[in-house]
Amino acid sequence: MENTKRVLIVEDDVFLGGLILEHFKKEKINAELVTDGETALEAIMKNPPQLILLDILLPKMNGLELLKKLKESNIVPLLPVIILSNFMEEGKIEEGIKLGARDYLVKANVDLGEITTKIKGILSFL
Repeated sequence: MENTKRVLIVEDDVFLGGLILEHFKKEKINAELVTDGETALEAIMKNPPQLILLDILLPKMNGLELLKKLKESNIVPLLPVIILSNFMEEGKIEEGIKLGARDYLVKANVDLGEITTKIKGILSFL
């Protein structure tokens, strides 16, 4: 059976986003990459994914602003979001969690295998 659950990767570093996308394909995770906050919001509102992997520092609308808009939205209030960022300021981590992120992963401290395991774990419960 084909995996119809979809992950939206919101990452402005096209190289890193591409690496994550390729790794997910090998792991049979259906994923799509967008590179800025506004495009992500449009994509989510049009066709909500089952999970969002979200960077904080993004062009046009940062990840926390995007989270705020998603939280205010009636379309996707329960959408699981994992923040993946090198932005390690304590206040930002807390804000991300308060805005509804399920987890906050620091890029420098995790590898693709750990990210994949976490995503597969969440998707398995959806």
